[in-house]
Amino acid sequence: MTSDDAHTPDSEESDLRAATRAFQRARSSGVSAAGTSSANSPGRTSKRRSQPSGTRAGKSGDPTLMSTALAEFLSHQGWEDDAARAGLFEQWREIVGEDVAEHVHVESWSDGQLVLRADSTAWATQVRLLTASLLERVRAALGPDVVESVQVKGPQAPSWRAGPRVVKGRGPRDTYG
Repeated sequence: MTSDDAHTPDSEESDLRAATRAFQRARSSGVSAAGTSSANSPGRTSKRRSQPSGTRAGKSGDPTLMSTALAEFLSHQGWEDDAARAGLFEQWREIVGEDVAEHVHVESWSDGQLVLRADSTAWATQVRLLTASLLERVRAALGPDVVESVQVKGPQAPSWRAGPRVVKGRGPRDTYG
């Protein structure tokens, strides 16, 4: 006898009937899926929801789109700028392209000024020349009033500090021999 012979339509039907009877017994005794009685639990009162989940009281009572609800929530909390800032960091590669994103990174953004850090002076110069088109792309992606100006910085100079203490003086002079 193979495994296909064991599952006949009659056995599947009897399994379905047995499962249905067990469900009806559980429902009639008031046992929930977790195995506890929700109606008879001590200290619990039966409350009916005034509205079904996913609807909103107000104008039409129809469900709203998630994007609309999220936009209203961000506006109500005053988090639009933070969300736009996060969107810039998240979409940076799509806004500027893969080549530029490999060599130019967003360092900071405050009060409408976007500060970028380039890996080399050549990339910093190139991005300074492309600032107008870069600003257009950022405004197209995030909105017209999000970024007002762009500042591009070159690579940071190496630091000669090796520890937490600093000694006043002229610093390394004849380092390169």
